Amino acid sequence: MSTTERPKRAWIWVGARLLSVFLGLLVLAGLFYALGGTGAGAGLAGGFTALFALPFCLGAIIQFAISPSGKLDASWTAALAGCLLLAVMVIVGVYYREGLICMVILAVPWCLAAWLGALTVSELHARFRQRAVLHSAGLIILPFALLLLGPVAANPTHHFEVQRSVVIAAPPDQIWPHLLALENLSDDEGVWTIAQDVLAIPRPRSAMVVGEGVGAVRLARWGEQIRFEEHVTDWSENRDLAWRFVFPDDSIARHTDAHIGPDSEYLGIETGRYILTPLADGRTRLTLTTRYRATSPANHYSAVWGEIILGGIQRNILTVIADRSEAGLSQG
Repeated sequence: MSTTERPKRAWIWVGARLLSVFLGLLVLAGLFYALGGTGAGAGLAGGFTALFALPFCLGAIIQFAISPSGKLDASWTAALAGCLLLAVMVIVGVYYREGLICMVILAVPWCLAAWLGALTVSELHARFRQRAVLHSAGLIILPFALLLLGPVAANPTHHFEVQRSVVIAAPPDQIWPHLLALENLSDDEGVWTIAQDVLAIPRPRSAMVVGEGVGAVRLARWGEQIRFEEHVTDWSENRDLAWRFVFPDDSIARHTDAHIGPDSEYLGIETGRYILTPLADGRTRLTLTTRYRATSPANHYSAVWGEIILGGIQRNILTVIADRSEAGLSQG
């Protein structure tokens, strides 16, 4: 056999084996994704394997398949791995009607893991040129071992708090009524947010309190389809209003993202509170606090997105309240 035929046959052999592994991974990923609503499937789909091991393995496979000899630069193959992963996410997301929120949240760790996978294989090639196939094959086996650990370890639970505030040129007694009744909210009110203008979460339409004092219920409506309730747990007029969230149906999950509903295994939006603090110059600081639970292998990473998504929603509603309070004061 000539020296030119040998690398060609080796490349075909390696490519065929890696293609079979790649297709197997896609099938497994699709199955875990489809089983996201069940106990075991959901734990595995949201586990460390889905966040890191699978995209890491995919990046390694792409690097090894494109450059079995290890002579190509890993920088562009790693970038290619990230692009392919994004394409796969879009295709799978469309097929399973996944929401944009999950896809955006997963994009960062998946692309990073794919880049690390490609870089690792490139480094193995450089260090073990003669045994690159053996070492890289061992690397590919690693994610399958991690795959088995996904359902075994229980996901940790952490509680987080997101808080935003705004200073309003109005006294507390001019602001308080807007905490109890917001009607006919339009898309022109509020501010631009990633949550509502990029991730397509519907904007608030109304929030009306029924009753008075502890036990009253605020009925909230977002967009045309989303409904939820806020049951008042603390009521100090012109000073403090607290509540716990109640989600009587799955309208938020159905119209935003089915895998991270606000009262789900992975996420629980728990309580909220407005605090009005009078300032010396006659203005008022209005502070909105939201507390939630996260149960996943990546709670602190999820908390970063909690700041972005919930923080944006809070900033939007605080701006609406501020604008309406100041407008009412000027008209009065």
